[in-house]
Amino acid sequence: MLLAIGASVISNSSNYLILYIPTYAVKQMHLPQSTGFVATLVGAVILSTVSLFSGHLSDKIGRVRIMLAMTAVFLVTAYPVFWMMVAYPSMAAAILAAGWLSLVKAGYSGVLPSLLAELFPTETRGIGMSLSYSISVTIFGGFAPLIATWLIAQTGDPLSPSFYLMFTAVLSMIALSFTRGRLRHG
Repeated sequence: MLLAIGASVISNSSNYLILYIPTYAVKQMHLPQSTGFVATLVGAVILSTVSLFSGHLSDKIGRVRIMLAMTAVFLVTAYPVFWMMVAYPSMAAAILAAGWLSLVKAGYSGVLPSLLAELFPTETRGIGMSLSYSISVTIFGGFAPLIATWLIAQTGDPLSPSFYLMFTAVLSMIALSFTRGRLRHG
């Protein structure tokens, strides 16, 4: 159960931070509301199409391998993505940020359901998957906008939401490193 929660952490935190981009665009970048919404729409299109391919690819090269690579990409690119949005406040920067984060999330989240299913025996798979994912959504996803706003208020740094994204990437990396031996498609 803890491994499933941990594996779900980056998927949920990134999802809610992508959905936070409209608020971020208005409050931090002083852009019109429409900018954030267009960026989120572009991200949703990317997420919904690329997820299919990453899930399929995981059957061939391994679930944990893809997911660890995507957590590493989140870890390395989260700060530069937020920096770019602040340094060049525009619709293009917001679209690029939401698009990039959605692309990386698609690489991760397209694989996540298969990994979660393989972590639980068939007798407890339904409850195990739903409970672990719901816990992760509540704690790491649902509170992500609040944490992002709080971090900005506490630090005065508009780039601080990237630190939350990097922190959750590390949490998922740790959980994934323990799942490798438990999976058929590791």
